[in-house]
Amino acid sequence: MRVAVFGAGIAGLTAAHELVRRGHEVSVYEALAVPGGFFRGERSADGLPAEYSWHGMGPWYHNTYDLLRQIPFDAGGSVYDRAVSRPIDFGVAPDDGVARFDDTRVVWPRAIFRMTRRDVLCWAWVMLRQWTAGRRSEERYARVPAAEAWGRVLTDLASRTWNATFGPWVGSDWTRVSWHQVGLFYRKHLIVGRSWPHPADEEGGPWLQRSRTGWLLFRGPSQEAWFGPWVAGLEAQGVRFRWEAPLRRLHGDRDGVRWAELATGERVEADAWVVATNPYAAAEIVARTPSLAALDGLRDLGPLTRDEPHVQVAFRVAFAERIAWPRPRTALVIADSEYDLTLFAQEQAWRPGVALGEGVASLWTVTACVATVPGRVHGLPLLRCTREQFLEEVMAQLRACDGLDRLVREANGGRSWKDVPIVRVEVWREWEFSPEGLRGLQPKWVNTTRTQPWLPAQRTPVPNLVLAGAHTRTDADLWSIEAAVESGRRAAAALDPRVEWIPEHVPGWIRRLRRLDDALYAVGAPQVLDVAAAGLLALALGLGWRVGRGAGPRRRRAARPRARPPR
Repeated sequence: MRVAVFGAGIAGLTAAHELVRRGHEVSVYEALAVPGGFFRGERSADGLPAEYSWHGMGPWYHNTYDLLRQIPFDAGGSVYDRAVSRPIDFGVAPDDGVARFDDTRVVWPRAIFRMTRRDVLCWAWVMLRQWTAGRRSEERYARVPAAEAWGRVLTDLASRTWNATFGPWVGSDWTRVSWHQVGLFYRKHLIVGRSWPHPADEEGGPWLQRSRTGWLLFRGPSQEAWFGPWVAGLEAQGVRFRWEAPLRRLHGDRDGVRWAELATGERVEADAWVVATNPYAAAEIVARTPSLAALDGLRDLGPLTRDEPHVQVAFRVAFAERIAWPRPRTALVIADSEYDLTLFAQEQAWRPGVALGEGVASLWTVTACVATVPGRVHGLPLLRCTREQFLEEVMAQLRACDGLDRLVREANGGRSWKDVPIVRVEVWREWEFSPEGLRGLQPKWVNTTRTQPWLPAQRTPVPNLVLAGAHTRTDADLWSIEAAVESGRRAAAALDPRVEWIPEHVPGWIRRLRRLDDALYAVGAPQVLDVAAAGLLALALGLGWRVGRGAGPRRRRAARPRARPPR
């Protein structure tokens, strides 16, 4: 079967990977000149490596790790064996105080999120309500902002700190991400279901990634650690790549797509079609063919993309001298930053010898995760800044973070990072800044409080057309690397049933409580944990009333004087 895949991001490459392994003739068409989609990177003329945004891999990325094991890296092993880092330590650094890390093996977020004991109990209750909700979570909690769900019960300081982790960890703007998505993310991180063994390397012996293990990075720039070897391996298997060849239109109807038209006017023919572009591009492509745009599943692409694209702006701070850290691999959420900054030093995760750029000894990648909150210098949200204003804002937010400064001083003999010469600060070059608004080369979609009902399946009503991408419906159910890989596998499976994917792990006790909650939800009753809590309270009050009623007469009888026997 001849298969045309449109999009060389993670989802499209995964679909190509699975189909070519099973003997299909695969061609990949990509709008850009490089693979990777929103994971892509590049090097500047002076060798400075840059990435579109920050990206990590969690312990629940089962399909991702399984895929990485199948991609040759070099003679020493696969990408999984050779190009994946050891876990990073994530901390939360406030403007006033020390950075906190969660080094416990139990779920105890009090210190890292600046919570009181009451905050912890309330935080856990809201979390458990999402975990144990089924349809209620997808249909109702998916419309409730996470900041609102937890903000009702947390103190202000705890709420602000908790919200600051949504961008760096969950991958979405805290002002738009839902209760459903945040609860789902933390449940997946805390209850993984399987472990992933990793081989020994120059840092030590074999190790195991499991529940609550830190997130992993690649041991080099993304193009060199993953996409370069991946594309080379696919080409060796016969996959043909066409770069700078965006899809414009599909020609067909419910019975099937017959041919496709590129933006150049070139005609493409195939037996099956995989649209693995971003959803904004997919919506435009489908809308050009009314006979397709009216079909169930495909018409959902319109409301799916009604929110403005998500904005995460990554930038690099390149230092002329090496900056040490007190932990081997450190990433920080700058907790009080208006732009919700997250930071890590590339050289901590990358292999020794990976070039950082001319004259660069330390390289920090920093990402601004929120674009709509006014900054402290110019009073402007990221969306309205010029490039110069953006750099002034983010550098001021970094300099104001006492938690970051204390960590650096601790590992550098009391010397601040502010005293180290900066070679340059580089912003991902594709962003166009102006007071009228920020524009990127490709619009980025993420889960928000308005998208859950419109997630399309990979299989469409058109028998030879499938969709792929982290915006499609998956077990992962979060815009992530794992969702992209799973969607690529599911899309390939829709064309070839031999393709398999690893399903989500959900513990039995959660599945059982979800079934109970679905029954309650169907009749308009409260959430299952609320019902259980109300039942326990009623039982306790009932027992207290019965005990109190029974104790009264006994006390009265005990108080009566004994009758004297007759003489």
